[in-house]
Amino acid sequence: MKLSRTSCALLVGLAGFVGGCAELSATLRGAEAQPQQRADAQPQEKADAQPRQKADAQDQRAILNEGYSIFYSTLDGLSKFDLVFLVKSETEPVNEVTTAVTEYADTLKATLERVAKDYPAVNIELDPLPVIEQRTRGGMTNDRLASFAPVVGLTGESFDRRMLQALEGTLNNLRFMAKELADEEPEPSLKQIATTAHTRLEQLYERVLNMLDEKYFINTGEQKVAMKKAP
Repeated sequence: MKLSRTSCALLVGLAGFVGGCAELSATLRGAEAQPQQRADAQPQEKADAQPRQKADAQDQRAILNEGYSIFYSTLDGLSKFDLVFLVKSETEPVNEVTTAVTEYADTLKATLERVAKDYPAVNIELDPLPVIEQRTRGGMTNDRLASFAPVVGLTGESFDRRMLQALEGTLNNLRFMAKELADEEPEPSLKQIATTAHTRLEQLYERVLNMLDEKYFINTGEQKVAMKKAP
């Protein structure tokens, strides 16, 4: 079974805690055998505990920074979705929802940039993805761009559906990522930013999904039955 980076971090932290308890137990047992050393044991335990706590906090921030970097990079790509309309036509509803999504992506990007400036410990410029994952995402992006290309790409309802599907997939990824960042972020002000982002991304995701459900995600069998029953 594969574990997420967050799960691994929690296990590492738990292992550190259990290890600390084992050391403390061994120290107490030694103190019982040699009472004269008990006074010397307590300061050493405190000295050992502090570096472990500091390391755990550093590990958590490193994991969060990887998340923030992927989050920021994904938002950057999402903010450019509306550029395709410079070479392709679209219906007004699709234009409106795409504009709403890309404008919020731009706003959230600016927020993260401000956070990175105000909080030096926050880094949004990492590239933590493995090479194969980077190439996979690149291939998916190229395939999407090909479907949006002028003349040879999709047109009409096919274009609208593909655009909405692209928005739905990206927003779905971002809303869950924002939730994970909010859950793991220890800094209250940053946690609030991630929580607010999650709420807004959820709303945009539902809006796009509803558009797909209303017009494109209709089971053809059910549609045929409905048409036969119609007077």
